[in-house]
Amino acid sequence: MALLETVGLTKRFVGVVALDGLDFAAESGEVHALVGANGAGKSTLMNLLSGVFPPSAGEIRLDGQPVTFRSPAAAREAGISTVYQELSSIPQLSVAENLFLGREPRTRLGRVDRERLRREAAAILSDSHIALDPDRLVETLSVAERQLAELARGLAFSARILILDEPTAVISGPEIDSLFAVIRRLKAQGRLVLYVSHRFEEVFAIADRITVLRDGRKILTAERRAIGADGLVKAMIGHALAPRFVRSEPPAAPPLLTARWEVAGGASELTVRPGEIVGLAGLVGAGRSEIALRLIGAAPSHGMAVELDGQALGHRSPYRLLRRGVVYLTEDRKRAGLFTGLSVLANTTASTLKQFSIAGIVGRRERPVARGMLEQLRLVYRGLDQSSQTLSGGNQQKLLLARALLASPRLLICDEPTRGVDVGAKEEIYAILAAIAERGVGILLISSEIGELVRLCHRLLVVRNHTVVATMDGRSASEDAVLAAAAGLTTTAAPP
Repeated sequence: MALLETVGLTKRFVGVVALDGLDFAAESGEVHALVGANGAGKSTLMNLLSGVFPPSAGEIRLDGQPVTFRSPAAAREAGISTVYQELSSIPQLSVAENLFLGREPRTRLGRVDRERLRREAAAILSDSHIALDPDRLVETLSVAERQLAELARGLAFSARILILDEPTAVISGPEIDSLFAVIRRLKAQGRLVLYVSHRFEEVFAIADRITVLRDGRKILTAERRAIGADGLVKAMIGHALAPRFVRSEPPAAPPLLTARWEVAGGASELTVRPGEIVGLAGLVGAGRSEIALRLIGAAPSHGMAVELDGQALGHRSPYRLLRRGVVYLTEDRKRAGLFTGLSVLANTTASTLKQFSIAGIVGRRERPVARGMLEQLRLVYRGLDQSSQTLSGGNQQKLLLARALLASPRLLICDEPTRGVDVGAKEEIYAILAAIAERGVGILLISSEIGELVRLCHRLLVVRNHTVVATMDGRSASEDAVLAAAAGLTTTAAPP
């Protein structure tokens, strides 16, 4: 008998059927991957299983018995714990406090037992091989570290069913290996892990069975060994991928951007030329995002000197650099990217309203221009007036990219631009980045996916401890060499 089963599970929203009569079953002691393009229904299924909202029709069964969840707390009490891609921890609390939020251990007097709280949190982090200080405030963590804290919080519930939504979106190498070790221990304990991911290499590495969703329906469930990557892609998007783009070499030109800085690890330099895609690689905590934020003035520069077109930039801010054609695409779409209370249209044109305004009044051009950009990125949405927070995670990422491209950048800084994006959309984003590079736009690309960097970039800069420790030619770089340099196993530094 299946541990978890859905029968005819359906969810309707205004104007859309997000899940359509889903019959699904998963067993104890297995890792069951859920894959599908953005908007396929994966998030809706997770929300139904997690008690976020009720189904419109059909039922959920545990051990063959129908269950109804009126809240996420009810789902957790039934043994279902969900770790979402979107971060939900409270920044002002410590890691330990977030792990036990709402169920803190108490003393005999009813007060929070701080010593026990910290001790049990430290044990969970240690058992999960997650290197975080339980006393550290979440607001001081990087996005990748916050993702690890979310994972630890999910594990703290000792659930029978653990749902992981894009758990490796912003972690890399050793952290992924540790995560897989935790998953295998859970599987050996007889628990069910539902693994939601767009990363095929991870799905084939960890899953026992794979279920593909498309347009709210189940397309197939197959043993991992019975389906290959090509078959999985075709099931997901309904057709094979188009031929991959060919990376062309940028023309010889003076640097568009030059940044120099010095930390304890030594002096570093970063250059990006017109039409060049330069990648920043490194493990979690290496400082890749921090370098980008210092570069644009969104974080203290700590002595970083920046030149644009050979001219030194003094006081920097994201707005001032936007006016100079430098556009930053954040890795944290929830906190620093989307205006979640505003529409798709407002989010698309937020950086370029002056283009559509006369005497402060936005004209008619805004809507067709925004619609054209969104169609170019194949955004799945109901209309320009739809709330941005109702989009799937991958489509929210596309929305941020649309805003960035609409600003006509000369230099585009992309931090995790394909986070949470399906394989078809990734190919589209890769092709778009390659196309704008061919038009002379310089791109600084930060990604946790080393394969993505190797495939796209003309040059790769490997970062460790906020310092560039190796420079590699994208045509000859290998994933193994990049990972070795990032982990400090080589010293192949070369001038940029």
